[in-house]
Amino acid sequence: MTKIKKSFLLLAMGILALPLFQNTFQPISSAPLRGVFESTPPPVFSARTWFKGEFQFQVQENIEDSIGLKPDFVRLYNQIDFSLFSIPHAERVVAGKNHELFASGYIRGYLGQDFLGEKIIDEKVKMLKSIQDILWKTKRIFLLVLIPPDKGSFCPENIPDHFLRMKHHQTGRDYFTKKAAEYSVNILDFNPFFKSLKNASRFPLFPTTGVHWTDWGAYLSADSATRYLEQKTGIKMGRFILDGTEISSKPRHNDDDINRTMNLIWDAPHADLAYPEFHMISEAKFSKPSALFIGDSFFWGWYDQGIIDSLFRNKEFWYYDQDVFPESFSKAKSTKEISLREAVERQNFVILFQVGAGGGNPGSTFIERAYAEFDTSADNKIRMIEQRMKNDPEWLALQIKKSRESGIPLKDVLRNDAISLFTEALFKKK
Repeated sequence: MTKIKKSFLLLAMGILALPLFQNTFQPISSAPLRGVFESTPPPVFSARTWFKGEFQFQVQENIEDSIGLKPDFVRLYNQIDFSLFSIPHAERVVAGKNHELFASGYIRGYLGQDFLGEKIIDEKVKMLKSIQDILWKTKRIFLLVLIPPDKGSFCPENIPDHFLRMKHHQTGRDYFTKKAAEYSVNILDFNPFFKSLKNASRFPLFPTTGVHWTDWGAYLSADSATRYLEQKTGIKMGRFILDGTEISSKPRHNDDDINRTMNLIWDAPHADLAYPEFHMISEAKFSKPSALFIGDSFFWGWYDQGIIDSLFRNKEFWYYDQDVFPESFSKAKSTKEISLREAVERQNFVILFQVGAGGGNPGSTFIERAYAEFDTSADNKIRMIEQRMKNDPEWLALQIKKSRESGIPLKDVLRNDAISLFTEALFKKK
């Protein structure tokens, strides 16, 4: 009995010493955790931090942050909680029924908890209508609001019951699409289309372990969107020809984006997924149109499998009207650094590509910026605000400082802030 006790004691001591041994000699190659984690800096000793207890706390935090095999212990802890109790340790992730994983934002959207309000959406739709008509009548540029399906609305039966017991409100997407129809705003909502295919599709339209549509779902939507754009504008576009589908047990692209954030030892349960293999056919004189996309990460479902390359001669994408791609792949570039008018006027299509129509605000700040740029009455009011800034020495000094710190030309800083003030006043009046 004594030998058994000694063996257990030695084993326990070995386990406790393992992190220190790993820190010193690094015998085990430990994969880093996925995601963004702030490491605790080494503590700096001073009389003030010592007597306030801050130094001791910083030492403790630093030791815990740099302990050997920490990523492996975190993955073990996450795996136990997820496998035994269905608790995902990832920000804004919800474990639903039938192993379905949700981003909490889509559940909030399904319940209508992110509704902007009727008056704000009314004003945005009016601005959209103005931009749409001006671009089409003066430049033959077709403006479209494209709404990808959201997982909360697609499979609400898998949302946990405690969410479903909450009060349901009007959703931003429902009110926006209704108002947009009243004003004849061009809109293509894929939610009804996906619901109609829910039980008929040969392959999954949403991955169990991901937020976005599958490659198969993205492919079907791209084929429909192409026909819609051609019908509306008369611009000849290519035709998708499906050569086959590859079935894979390993998710690709963004099909397991939720799973990756949970830092588990082994992957969460998921079904096999289909990856389409296709080519394009077109008329001999076919020339690819150009398009500017402004929206969210659903765009990557078209980008990653080559749909954008197949349909358009460019790949311009403004992520939430902030980051410019593909430039930002190599070096960060902001939409504030480029001319909105020039970027829009070289396109055949401008597509606001956002799930749930952004809760009633597709394209984020693009609507206000484009309205200020292309609507004459708005432009005149904004120029008056710019002039007030220039005439006020203190206000102008602040704008000059902002320009120097950001590296953005002064005229663009003045313009952007004037648009923000104009929009703020517009919504306050409403």
